[in-house]
Amino acid sequence: MHRYSLFVLGIALALAAMIMACGSDAKCPVGGCGSGEDNWQKEAMEFINSDVPAIDTASSANSGSGNLDAGQQVRSSLSSAKSSPVPVNDASFVEADSRAGLFLKGEYLKSLSSISQGNTMIDVSNQRSKNDGNIVGAINIPSKTFLNDNGTLKPTGDAARILGKAGVSSRDSVIVYSDNFSSGEAAFVFWLLSYLGHEDVKALDGGLEDWKKASLPLETKQNLRAPTNYTPQLRPELLADYDYVESGRAQLVDARDFLEYGKGRIPGAFYLGTDSVLEDGRLKAGSELNDTFAKLSRNRPVVVYSSDFMSASLVWYALQLMGFDSRIYSWQDWQEHGESKKLGKAEHQPIV
Repeated sequence: MHRYSLFVLGIALALAAMIMACGSDAKCPVGGCGSGEDNWQKEAMEFINSDVPAIDTASSANSGSGNLDAGQQVRSSLSSAKSSPVPVNDASFVEADSRAGLFLKGEYLKSLSSISQGNTMIDVSNQRSKNDGNIVGAINIPSKTFLNDNGTLKPTGDAARILGKAGVSSRDSVIVYSDNFSSGEAAFVFWLLSYLGHEDVKALDGGLEDWKKASLPLETKQNLRAPTNYTPQLRPELLADYDYVESGRAQLVDARDFLEYGKGRIPGAFYLGTDSVLEDGRLKAGSELNDTFAKLSRNRPVVVYSSDFMSASLVWYALQLMGFDSRIYSWQDWQEHGESKKLGKAEHQPIV
């Protein structure tokens, strides 16, 4: 009798625990609350929070190497390119849509989603190895190729020969990019091509870094093009000389490191470093750049100078997007002229 009472009491306690767990108004699944069948909610939440399945590669068999078809946009090519899945709510994910509408001259900026086979992609990164992935169809011309060992600009004839040897024509629709946009390498080559008179040239928004974050297709092969002739039509107004800078006709912007700016600068120049035009490695939106350039008048040209073309070009490019008449100058050239003036004065000093 004692054992029977304990048995009944145990059943009663178990039933009470089940009722309390389910709640007086709750509906339990078949088999009762706690039977294991109510775990579907937990499993569903785990599925919702799991990674998005990888992009469908079923059509890749028709694409062979995975290259873009002629005229095919990147967005439509994703189904034929092998790509790693993009985690849900991953903070590193970058939208591939165009930001051109955020800038007054947004036509200078190429969105990640609008590249087609008709574009000539030029990877201008200086630190890439042969095994690093590049955008499908891109050729490599390091930006330092256009500079002398001391950082000065090579003659325009040399630049034209470099481009022609790489298979780039002045009639091509060119898109330049580098590992990351903040390096200024792409902005420099964009400036150089513009200086050479290239009419159809754009810089890729965010560079290769954002391309990867958007999980867009890559390839590792080295692409080569048949050599051609590159015919420059110079736009000398994009490169300021000493006389123009000294004339006072332009507003001067110093894009060097702030410590260098503090040590010495061209009279009248104010500091505007590369960090002031960047946010998370890409250019700030137009509304923010308006605040950055609030001290500048749109009625006067702007000359951006630095000790390297990369930094100057990055600030120059941001000014171009915002509709300023901007030019580039070299800090070294200013110093050389200053030293020449000092030397000239010393030569004309009377002998005591």
